[in-house]
Amino acid sequence: MSVINIRRDIQDSYYRYKMPKLLSKIEGKGNGIKTVIPNMSEIARSLSRPPEYPTKYFGTELGAQVKFESKNDRYIVNGAHSADKLQDLLYGFIEKFVLCGNCKNPETNFVIKDNVITKKCLACGKTSSIDMSHRLSTYILKNPPQLKKSSGQHASSDLNTNGLEESANTTGDDQDELTRQIHNGISSLKFDENLDDDDWGNDIDVSEEAVARRQRELAGNMKDLDEYTNRAKDPLDVFGDFISEGGHDDIEILKKAKELGLSKKHRALIVIILTLFVEKDILAQIKKHTPLLLSFGDTEKCQKAILGGFERFMAENAPSLIPKSAHILKSLYENDLVDEEVILQWAEKPSKKYVDRETSKEIHMHAERFIQWLREAEDDSEDDSEDEG
Repeated sequence: MSVINIRRDIQDSYYRYKMPKLLSKIEGKGNGIKTVIPNMSEIARSLSRPPEYPTKYFGTELGAQVKFESKNDRYIVNGAHSADKLQDLLYGFIEKFVLCGNCKNPETNFVIKDNVITKKCLACGKTSSIDMSHRLSTYILKNPPQLKKSSGQHASSDLNTNGLEESANTTGDDQDELTRQIHNGISSLKFDENLDDDDWGNDIDVSEEAVARRQRELAGNMKDLDEYTNRAKDPLDVFGDFISEGGHDDIEILKKAKELGLSKKHRALIVIILTLFVEKDILAQIKKHTPLLLSFGDTEKCQKAILGGFERFMAENAPSLIPKSAHILKSLYENDLVDEEVILQWAEKPSKKYVDRETSKEIHMHAERFIQWLREAEDDSEDDSEDEG
């Protein structure tokens, strides 16, 4: 297999860092045509990145759907694309997501902290930033490599072991030592083995007068607690009021959510969508606020809340956007806010969970064009798998 320099600006044949030259294979025809990259795993291993990352980068740059079949080592981009075109895009991926911003060395690891990705160079030790507005950055936040301790070596290319330095303060060894200290501390505690259960509370006044006094105090405390509970606002309402005030950036909004104990609550996503988003430039807003929305999690429950939140947003705040439902759904999909499976499940039937059934039907009707595109892409993939079998 032909190998080339990882950096396109270096022509020196003795340059240390090499990668396989990208190969492409076009399969299918018509709407089902696609490009398979047979050696993506080998390329990714040379770059110390999971193969899903450069493949996803191709999809974002080409505006094409991508598919990962890791078990079969197949990485697919919809449409017909030449090897030269993909190789050129790969160089773009390398410049943005691999090379050190200081010394241009490719030996870098990702460090993810507070939903910001940086590259830590193993050669010069410098840390360089990554464009967090790029859709691949969103995908990496949603699908990070597994934490690993920095070993000073170029990492492997497996998705679960590659390219991410641990940014926490404790390593696995530290945790083991902490566990040992806890156990040792427990073992060293001295207990009075002669202590009898009957000894508990011997110093408490149990006279009728004292008992009656404590009951009156308890009743008063419970009344005060009930009054406080009735006065307290629901955290979701407080959160919504905070966003509606305006003037808060996404970091401040996330900080407020954590303060209210809502940072992992899927219902907080609905509040954000209803209070932060406006009708104008909705697609640009979705892209801008994607990192904020992903901060609350990417579980199926969170994804359904995002879909439901935008249903309600269109119904209550921006009815003029309902005819553009397909574009909004496509944007949610392309920004990795909602997975294909969740969208297709949502599309099975209108629901009155977030809006009335008639409005839900209307939104589903206008979204059908995008839904059909997803279904056809899925059918083409299944047909190809059967042919290979």
